Amino acid sequence: MKKRIIILGLIIIGIGSLIGIYFSYSIRVKEFSNTNFKIKYDSTWKVISEGANLKLEHKKSGSVFEIQCKVLDDNYIDTKLEDLTMDILDSIEKQNEGYYMIDNQMIDNKDYEGFSYLYEKDMEQALVNLYKKDNKLVIVYYTANSEYYDIVLDSVDTMLESLEILTGEKVN
Repeated sequence: MKKRIIILGLIIIGIGSLIGIYFSYSIRVKEFSNTNFKIKYDSTWKVISEGANLKLEHKKSGSVFEIQCKVLDDNYIDTKLEDLTMDILDSIEKQNEGYYMIDNQMIDNKDYEGFSYLYEKDMEQALVNLYKKDNKLVIVYYTANSEYYDIVLDSVDTMLESLEILTGEKVN
């Protein structure tokens, strides 16, 4: 009888330990929102700064994910994102010398226009996504050491899929 109680106690302690380990290592989904956008990210990222913009750092790789939102003047509301990209990209490239573009593509999204640009520099890669909805221009930067870029990209893609630009009308 005493052996059964000891064995039962050890089993309960073991199960309790496993449950504790599971919850301490499980990934949780968090949400950030402000008046311009809303996004979900997982607990493998830590917040570096938040407010009008959001900057996250990946805990293991040191990769950086940043979202900025610019409210455009009224005369740009009906301007297509494609017409704005040259000026935006020129400004980004001047601020980030040494990067060269290796890929670009249009982002297929029913709610807003979007373009994606992939840059490379030495042992680093940077993804720049531009989104426009009504008078909101959202710029997303993801930079990572080339060794970690593809590994963390799944998490970044999940965040980008959750991105919601607030206010404004849908693009037809």
